[in-house]
Amino acid sequence: MSSASGSGGRKVLNKNQKFKRDKLRNARNIRTQAVSYDKNNHDLSKEGGSLLNVNNFVNTRAFEIKQLYSSMHQSRRSNATRVFQSLPRKLRRRTASHNIARIPKRMRNRAKREMNKNNNNNEKVNNISGGLTIAAKKRSKKSLNAKQFYRAKMSIKLLRLFTKTKNLKMLSGPKELTLRNITTRQKIKHFKDILKNKLPSSSTAIACNNQMGSYDNTAVDSLATKTYSRIKYLKRQKHFKWLSTHIWHAKRSHLIKRWGYQIPYSPTQKCYKLTHRIGSSVASSDGNLLQDTSFIGNMIIQNESSTDELSDLIASLTNKKGNKKVYRVHQCYFEGLLYNIDNENSISNAILGPADLLWINENKVLLRLHPSFYEVVFKAILKKVKLNKNFKVYDCRYSIGSINLCGAKTLSSLSSILRTVKNEGKESSSYQTFTKLSKLTDYSILPKQTLFAFRALDPRFVITPKAVTPNNGEINIADICKLNEINKDEVKAILEMLSDPETRKESYKNQATLKQLHKRKEAQSSGEASTNQNIIMFKRDYDPLIPVVIAKRPKTGDWVLLLPWNWVLPFWYQLHKVSKSYHIGLRQNQLLHFESQSLYFPDDYPFTKIGFKENYFYKRDAAMKKWESKPSSHRLNYDKIKEIHDLDLPAIQGEVGDYFSCDWLFLQILINSITYLSKDGNDLISINSSKTMSMNEHCGLRELRSVNDIMEFYNDIKVKPIEEDTPILSLHNIKNKSKNKLNPILFDKLSPQLSIIKTPLPVTPISCILNEKGHPTDNARIYQIPSEHLEHWKSVAKGVYRSNGRRNHELNHPKPNVKDLIGFVTSGTFSLSQGKGVGNGFVHSNYIYNSTHDYVLIRNVGTNVYRVSQWKLINI
Repeated sequence: MSSASGSGGRKVLNKNQKFKRDKLRNARNIRTQAVSYDKNNHDLSKEGGSLLNVNNFVNTRAFEIKQLYSSMHQSRRSNATRVFQSLPRKLRRRTASHNIARIPKRMRNRAKREMNKNNNNNEKVNNISGGLTIAAKKRSKKSLNAKQFYRAKMSIKLLRLFTKTKNLKMLSGPKELTLRNITTRQKIKHFKDILKNKLPSSSTAIACNNQMGSYDNTAVDSLATKTYSRIKYLKRQKHFKWLSTHIWHAKRSHLIKRWGYQIPYSPTQKCYKLTHRIGSSVASSDGNLLQDTSFIGNMIIQNESSTDELSDLIASLTNKKGNKKVYRVHQCYFEGLLYNIDNENSISNAILGPADLLWINENKVLLRLHPSFYEVVFKAILKKVKLNKNFKVYDCRYSIGSINLCGAKTLSSLSSILRTVKNEGKESSSYQTFTKLSKLTDYSILPKQTLFAFRALDPRFVITPKAVTPNNGEINIADICKLNEINKDEVKAILEMLSDPETRKESYKNQATLKQLHKRKEAQSSGEASTNQNIIMFKRDYDPLIPVVIAKRPKTGDWVLLLPWNWVLPFWYQLHKVSKSYHIGLRQNQLLHFESQSLYFPDDYPFTKIGFKENYFYKRDAAMKKWESKPSSHRLNYDKIKEIHDLDLPAIQGEVGDYFSCDWLFLQILINSITYLSKDGNDLISINSSKTMSMNEHCGLRELRSVNDIMEFYNDIKVKPIEEDTPILSLHNIKNKSKNKLNPILFDKLSPQLSIIKTPLPVTPISCILNEKGHPTDNARIYQIPSEHLEHWKSVAKGVYRSNGRRNHELNHPKPNVKDLIGFVTSGTFSLSQGKGVGNGFVHSNYIYNSTHDYVLIRNVGTNVYRVSQWKLINI
């Protein structure tokens, strides 16, 4: 009681609390110094009258400025009680709290003092390899840890395999080897000798020309087998193959198993704003983003006899777009949609997804496909050209790799690690142009068909990556204009090398190990001082040259680096030595597409088979499991949401359609049924209470007379499994409203219900920007504005303000009906590039043709709040 009364009722602080309070107080205090007044020394300049003399002012206030800097520095570090807590987020490691080897060298002395101070009595401190570590507490060994359990399990398996081998007498040897006095090492040696003698001379084993084990894995007219770098990780890649950068990513990224690969999904560090700042086309971009895209399948199609046959094949694959002269002759990089050419197993001319295409020459073309439909296209092409012996199809999935780069410093970072050699005293003209343009940061001024190709040195030869300073001086507008005309022959030659399996194999010849590179570096540093110490000297007759292609993608605006598969990892390591280079995954790639208001495959491609499965099965199941995992008191009850529409129908309880996905089946049945009911100019009835339910005699489905019957018809259909071969949506890319018109639906007189189900719904992609606060989410519903409510929503879009000048967000808005539903948002959130809520989605194409304004209403799933937004078309 006495201590409480003596402190005036306040809590008494202990010794540690007082120390921390004083530390914070001292860190935030800025000390000042009194300056005596001097008539002869004024801060104001004599010439300018009232202008400030900066030099005099800074000199007299030097103490305060110094203390300000000191206070800012101390305040930032005042809450960090340990040295590793003051490190930037990128350098923080969990083990840094008990192992100073994980702390930068400049901070290790302080870490040693802190460790000795904080671990006086309770914990034992060990000195291991020059660094202090806290000794682990001894625990009773009740069970094996993960590593010990794995070793024990593998030992049992190996013993079983050895017993089986011995019983089957697969490796029979002399009787002496079965005696106990012969060691296991001698037995293994004897078995190896037997295997070596039994191997035929024409062995299928691949002969490597390097110590790294790199080889070219290309299959002709068949799918290539998976390539594995180490047998140790063979079992883990049985169903999902690793990329060459997998082990690097495993420590730094979350990985996802999709499409036969383990693909980096997102970095473990927070990078949402960083991705927007560097990857978007904004002035603040001062770095580059890297993504290993070697999971994108590469396929080379060749026809040496006829160029027309190959051109016709590409025309059928790309709907007569990829074989145009600008791509075939001028070698522009093509980005577009790929169409199905297999008429037997699936729908003819159906869109499969986006693809990239690059003509190597008029007889050879490189196709880059998403792994979800790569094998479908490969088998369809083989079936198409199987009777033509002049065609050859190369599966280069495991022989050509790629890295995608974006950001203002992309070319600068590439020029920091890429070096080439002079051929007959001349340097590559493509490389010269590349180094000259590497100083650019705005790539929009470059032509769409910008392409660089040259033979590069091993990037590990560059010890410290530094950008090359071009000898040609400043960049000329004339050089940029002539970029399409120069380097054509050289580019074609390098493309030929990259597409040739023998040349790719030659690029691995004498591929150096890290130990070999270190020895050459040490030998060079101890030699003549006149040599360049930042780069390992190139041996012309020994060291390999790598064919490298750098292409600008015209639609997305990023860059793609194409190179042999086993050179991806050395390039990846060196690129991350360049400052302000960050790795990204699929999630960040989707963010960049979203902020540029373009579609991302497969999430924003519901009109394709892969995109429909992604929405209806994969994402839907994930969202449903997350919802079901919550207790009933903490999850939203979608059936009890009230006042969603202007008129409640008996067949609808709460949310319309599927709660966890974009329900395109619901939209197809709704719009096609409304078209059927109003085809003869009849008025649409919401509820027909005078009629009872009746069934169609021919198809056994419900007769449709009102909007409520449509809802009941949907409830009958949704319980049946969806047929994969029956498309629900068809893409209708609108460029000119006057020229393109939709074909009317031909309803079967016997069963119009079957026509409603089997007629694909034409949809058009749009991007919606909200005019008010809030943002759309995935699967949000898009409604057209009824004509009687148009003026109200237009005034809301322009802004309704209160008397104090603030915008009024609490207005009572009229609500549309369920028949006004026209589409769904496939990707929606707050866009940092727009500073508003943005949603990319699809709407019924008839609305685009008939609309006289650019306003729609958006409602998130599970809410009854509508927000007005402006839409614009997305061209695919």
